[in-house]
Amino acid sequence: MTLAALLAQNREQILDRWFDLIVRTYPGLSAVFLKKNHRWGNPVGTNIHGAIEKLYDEMLQPEASNDLAPLLDTVVRIRAVQDYMPSEAVAILLFVKHVVRERFAAEIDSGAIPARELHEFDNKVDTMMLIAFDLYTKCRNTVMENRLDDFKRNFTGLMRKHKIIVEYPKFDSGTSESGDG
Repeated sequence: MTLAALLAQNREQILDRWFDLIVRTYPGLSAVFLKKNHRWGNPVGTNIHGAIEKLYDEMLQPEASNDLAPLLDTVVRIRAVQDYMPSEAVAILLFVKHVVRERFAAEIDSGAIPARELHEFDNKVDTMMLIAFDLYTKCRNTVMENRLDDFKRNFTGLMRKHKIIVEYPKFDSGTSESGDG
């Protein structure tokens, strides 16, 4: 039997184990809360679970679709606003490799699953990781810019209250086209 067929046949067990490993990355009672299956009572857990279900189905396809980045964005955006290091935020995608190897250890050891198929699966997960890291970086930059804008608004308000005028130069991350130099 091919790895793709085994992955499709064992979809629910793999997804449950993958989600369980993700939940374990959350501290204390957050982990208990995330396991509740209620859309309004647990939007983070519900969105993560829904996204990994679709990501899993995406991994079973021969070619990645245009839905891959938005699906990854759902998971990454949640993790980007939480208190995780970048590697911790996106490492949850690697958990599926662990789950597959755990679930199919006997088949892998006996050679029933060809190494080429396992390698292709790993490549799909690695590609997802790279895209996720780019998305994470973009999300963190947006969070930082929002915090900076909020600080500027608060500081400017404080200065106005004391009748001090403050103007901030506009920062451009691209190349400068000014004739200064």
